[in-house]
Amino acid sequence: MQGIEVCALTPQQEKAWSDTRVALLWHQPAFAHILYTLLDTSNSKYVAVFTKDSSVCPIAATDGNCIIINPDTFFQFNLNMRVFILVHEIFHCIWNHLALMYNLSKRGKVSFPDGTTLPYDAETMNIAADLVINDLLIESHVGEMPALNGKQVGMHDKSLACSKDSAIDAYKKVYKRSPPPPPGGQGPCTNRGLGQGFDTHLKPGQGQGKEANQAVQDRNEAEWQTQVASAMNAARLQGKLHANLDRAFAEILEPQVDWRERIQALFARKVGSGTYDWRRPDRRLIARKDDPIICPGRSGYGANCVIVAGDTSGSIHYGPGKAGNPSEGDMFLAEIAGILDDVRPKRVILVWCDAKVHRVDEIEDVADLNVIRAKGVGGGGGTSFVPVFDYIKANGLEPDALVYLTDGQGTFPSQAPKYPVIWGNIFKGAKYPFGDVVDVPKQAA
Repeated sequence: MQGIEVCALTPQQEKAWSDTRVALLWHQPAFAHILYTLLDTSNSKYVAVFTKDSSVCPIAATDGNCIIINPDTFFQFNLNMRVFILVHEIFHCIWNHLALMYNLSKRGKVSFPDGTTLPYDAETMNIAADLVINDLLIESHVGEMPALNGKQVGMHDKSLACSKDSAIDAYKKVYKRSPPPPPGGQGPCTNRGLGQGFDTHLKPGQGQGKEANQAVQDRNEAEWQTQVASAMNAARLQGKLHANLDRAFAEILEPQVDWRERIQALFARKVGSGTYDWRRPDRRLIARKDDPIICPGRSGYGANCVIVAGDTSGSIHYGPGKAGNPSEGDMFLAEIAGILDDVRPKRVILVWCDAKVHRVDEIEDVADLNVIRAKGVGGGGGTSFVPVFDYIKANGLEPDALVYLTDGQGTFPSQAPKYPVIWGNIFKGAKYPFGDVVDVPKQAA
């Protein structure tokens, strides 16, 4: 494999690897499904990349799209421990941790739901992501926490991260307890008072010889969501999906409502989803062993400017709903994240309005949504949609699309604008004089 010096397995190692895959298939079928359907299996004999290069992979590693294993060390662990390590790497891929780390490294900071930020440190994020996954696997009775000669190999500390945390949640706690020495490291998780980690987090695409930015763009989130849902349902039917894993998978698939698909389809039709470049062929299709296909790769942006407006008149709740369920406002913010990932506009502008515009935010990254939500959206007065359209005109903006979350109970402009308008409607029976209407489920506040 380009970028990594691969090695063959001995007959004994091949037998141990076969046993590992059989155990994964029998005890954790959801992860076996993901391994075989979503991860790079161009090394079809092993369905993983094996290398003895300890500088790249001391025990196990992932680049977000393939699993890399060092046979000299990996097969020192017993079968249950090997299953634990393998599922750990697969979870990094499911949660797209490597792309998260790459994007945060470019921004140089981590934003939190309370509106605060911390400098980004690679080793701290490596530790945080590992702590969350390890606690989830331990609670879900997946394999066995790795150990050699009676000494634990891998990090676990519930005071820093539990199974319900995100890597971002854990990052703050790890950083606060043990601030990284400047300038911050890169590579395997080590020391910091938490013991030795067993895996290395590579840059996206590194195991495939891809540029990181291209690997991040190549990831098909719709395909991941489809296959994760399929894996979850198959394992549940077999009675082999622990409640904690069920919850984790469900969180990955949120928001799971039909309006999301409709709004994506509208954007794809009205705005597009990026340009294509024949000078950068799609490597996934070229790599087809028996039937290579030459197709252009995705390049550039799908839109120049997308404006998202939120009705803050009081009829829409932002924040957790009852029993911790997401409100329609938070679901809408989740969809904004989808717009950023799928449409890739150059600019995304958020306008918060009731009878007047209260605040305007321009966001560059999905993480900015947490900061914006923490600030609060203001408002609480009457409802008029006119100020948003006036703001767009007054500032000389020419959006590729305006998407507006509202109950539709307000004053509309007398004329439709030239740009597409998509209404995210939360009030059954509301009438809109122009634009496309997508019904968003109303949540209990």
